[in-house]
Amino acid sequence: MFSYIYMKILESQPQRYDWGVSWLSLGQADRARRKIADELVRPGMRVLDIGCGTGTMAVLAAKKGATVWGFDVSEDMLHVAREKIERAGLSEKIELHEMGVSGMDRLSDQSFELVLSTLVFSELSGDEQTYALTHAHRVLKENGYLAIAGEIRPESGGKRIFYNLLRIPLLIVTFALTQTTTKPVGDLPTLVSQAGFRNNKVVRSSLGSFIYLVAQKVDRT
Repeated sequence: MFSYIYMKILESQPQRYDWGVSWLSLGQADRARRKIADELVRPGMRVLDIGCGTGTMAVLAAKKGATVWGFDVSEDMLHVAREKIERAGLSEKIELHEMGVSGMDRLSDQSFELVLSTLVFSELSGDEQTYALTHAHRVLKENGYLAIAGEIRPESGGKRIFYNLLRIPLLIVTFALTQTTTKPVGDLPTLVSQAGFRNNKVVRSSLGSFIYLVAQKVDRT
């Protein structure tokens, strides 16, 4: 089962974050990142990485020849990311900043060909999700792409019950240890569509609790 309620614990230990998320997601997070890199990243393109964390996705994109501008609210996660980027010899291809989605209003219009976000939207409030998608649309060039991978709420009633039975005890433990939690996104494809995107690909896990979504910017006029 994919359960990002443990992500808050892992974020307090950023050196362990990558293997922890890989284990918790049963490899789905790693597969989604590789799909984004293989299917969407092209040499020379400018990529925006929302909530770049320890820089795993940024490094994959830069290795494909892209220039990446990433941001995250966690100074500790960014420290790990910069070490990883330096070891990979990609410091000239990746620029990182400490900020939240509220800082996206400072980014220039139509300045990226690809906006991506992996394992982040479940940590945002509903207003933050809408804000991030609105600015993702704004900063993308015409026909640019948005890619999101993360935790969602299962659509099926039976799957949702099973999911909640597994999730609630973990929520209690996580909150006791960190005083924080995450909330799975509801109808992410609809949120993305309302922000002005056309959903090109929506792939859900067998339990329905993880999504890989690719959408393209369309003209709202």
